[in-house]
Amino acid sequence: MKKFKNYLLLMFVFVVFCAQSSSVLAKEVEFDFYYQCIEEVVQINDPEPEGWWGHTKSFLKSGLNLAKKTWEKGITRNFAPGEGTKRWYSDNKNIAYDVKRVKVTSEEHLLQLMGASSEADLSDGQKALLAVYRHSRSEDVKDRMKYNYRSKINVILSDTAGFDDPAKYPDIKDDFWPYSSGSTIQMSSNRYNYPGSDVSAASTFVHEFAHSYDRTIKEFRDPYGKDGSHFANELTKPRSAFVEGWAEFNQMLDSESKIREMHNNCKLIRIESKTKAGEYTNVDPQELTGTDLLKVECINAVIMHRMATEIDNGRDKVFKAFVDTRLLLFRDLKTMTKKFAKDNPADIAILGKIIDEQTLGKLSDDEMSKYIGSSAEAKAFLEERAAAKNAAIEAPAVSQVEGTVGQPLDIKVKTETSNPFSVR
Repeated sequence: MKKFKNYLLLMFVFVVFCAQSSSVLAKEVEFDFYYQCIEEVVQINDPEPEGWWGHTKSFLKSGLNLAKKTWEKGITRNFAPGEGTKRWYSDNKNIAYDVKRVKVTSEEHLLQLMGASSEADLSDGQKALLAVYRHSRSEDVKDRMKYNYRSKINVILSDTAGFDDPAKYPDIKDDFWPYSSGSTIQMSSNRYNYPGSDVSAASTFVHEFAHSYDRTIKEFRDPYGKDGSHFANELTKPRSAFVEGWAEFNQMLDSESKIREMHNNCKLIRIESKTKAGEYTNVDPQELTGTDLLKVECINAVIMHRMATEIDNGRDKVFKAFVDTRLLLFRDLKTMTKKFAKDNPADIAILGKIIDEQTLGKLSDDEMSKYIGSSAEAKAFLEERAAAKNAAIEAPAVSQVEGTVGQPLDIKVKTETSNPFSVR
């Protein structure tokens, strides 16, 4: 049975992949924006059934609702969002939301849909939705359109006004959490109900947009650990860390504060308990192996950002390596960096230095070769690295004579948070 389920899952992956593979790069990409507001929270099953008949009806309804939910989340939202009153299913099996959905035609239309004559009339959460709409038309976003392989991406802006009280509606926040399924991005006002949240919302939109042009399939089993959620500094798995690191790298390209945030996140690594979901321990990066450090998304993000900013024409080279390896669905960071090294042998020394510094010099030569290849330039880097390490071993004796103290490796810092197809 288990093998059969795995077979069905692989077949599903193949069908989705083929459906999305009409072209590797789309010449034009457009966003179809939809505004939706909650009309009603609907109880779709009895949360406390009584008697055998009550339990039987609840069981049958659960099965029917699960089928409807699977269709709505997997098909309707992604390929036929439509307009009018729609049902939006909760992760709580007993409730759903009836939402009114309208396709947005302009910024003025969006203001009208949110019941405002001007931006000043909007709530903080609504201002965040407006910021997302505006940022989708920015040069920062337009510049990445050429890397997309889709012709259209739906963006659903969920206005949860009137339903934000967690005491009355405890499931709202999770049910309308920002995410990308690839063909659809969902952003909600609930998460951004505070002054100045428009900047964060625009950055999150970039994060989700970056997911939308990434084909990488995360690990099928617990990609983010037992609790199903993830943090920028969490030790997860190689493909998951790459998927999230790629999205965070894209945020770093647009934001000085995000650069500082990612570097700071790398100072302590969060490890989830293997037995208790949601229970974490923070550890010093020095306590982990180099390969473990490369399973942390913020470290993936910092490596890619340093490649883009410290290597000549690095940004274009990083995106090219990303696009050129996109059909390798089960890829991680080494897939892309090895392609980068193959195409840019003159940059291997800098690439190796970046990876070495972000893994605290803990990768063996064999492990490092998985990321930079085995070319003459890669071998030269490894020889130079070995020589530097040997010199460092002798450094403490010299420093004592000179009255200095040997320093640990300094990580260069620049100043300026499951379905394998759905990522947050």
